[in-house]
Amino acid sequence: MVDEANADENESFLDEELVPALFVVGVLLFLFPEPATSAVGVFLVGIGLAVWAWDVVR
Repeated sequence: MVDEANADENESFLDEELVPALFVVGVLLFLFPEPATSAVGVFLVGIGLAVWAWDVVR
């Protein structure tokens, strides 16, 4: 029972904190007019989308 509670807490971290943070930071970096930051921003948004899709599928 204790392990299930910890698993739910870990899943809520992905939903509530990690994915939105990746999207926000990625979009902000993409909007900064520097090619390197734009590439990192696109990468972070892609990681955020992948984590969100993985969380939806499982």
